[in-house]
Amino acid sequence: MRRCVLALMSAGALVAAAPAAGDGGPPQNAMQGWDGAARGAFRYVAVPTPGWTSLQVIRRDGGRVQQWLNLKGNWGIPYVTPDAAGEAVLPDDRTLVLGNVTYGMTLRKRSSFLLADTKRMGIVARIQLEGHFVFDAISPDARYLYLTEFVSPRDFTAYRVRAYDLRAGRLLPKIVADRRSWDTTMQGWPVSRIDRGGWAFTLYSTGGRPFIHALDTRHVAAECINLPWAREPSRFFDYRLGFNHDGDLVVRGRNGRTLATITRDFAT
Repeated sequence: MRRCVLALMSAGALVAAAPAAGDGGPPQNAMQGWDGAARGAFRYVAVPTPGWTSLQVIRRDGGRVQQWLNLKGNWGIPYVTPDAAGEAVLPDDRTLVLGNVTYGMTLRKRSSFLLADTKRMGIVARIQLEGHFVFDAISPDARYLYLTEFVSPRDFTAYRVRAYDLRAGRLLPKIVADRRSWDTTMQGWPVSRIDRGGWAFTLYSTGGRPFIHALDTRHVAAECINLPWAREPSRFFDYRLGFNHDGDLVVRGRNGRTLATITRDFAT
């Protein structure tokens, strides 16, 4: 299992980019009901019915159901972190990723995803994979669908990051990991997500030393950033990622105060 290995600086100081623990999270289900995914003028919600799922397109300014699509089976809208409500919507602002909804504490033997056109209300692609996969991110050109693959039925925090090439219709054999670390199996629980310039930044809890995973969604690559705490601070799940006035990536506490600043220049 990958561990944090590089030196850290004190809390509130500038933090250098460094290999840390990894990307992904627990084997969370895709979400039905609740807030769904929001993008632009619409909110997309998966509503369960016996044996079926109703994908509903709802206007955000009044709550009116604009359109709907009935799908056989249990489908939900992928949920990454509480502050990343639109991650499953592709950059065209109309194609939505749907994933399996499962219950219990066992890993699936097979995983399925749908790509739904929310304008024409139809399914444009179906993906089936061997193993337990959940949604992670999408590249800006909508070529790569990033997935978290859970690999241990005894440790639900053990996972790898994979990329599915939507143009070629295949899962890439490459495991997406920080090239500075030899280990490709990782641990962590996602807390906060923010995107910029083709990078998906995710703040992770580990129960020990927290970290940020920087996923280069354009180039199927990743970097990990250690944070300046030897142990995870209290109320860590209230922390959020953001950017300051200089464009630096920052970690803010529950009162909005900046606690750590990452000065690494992430090229686009």
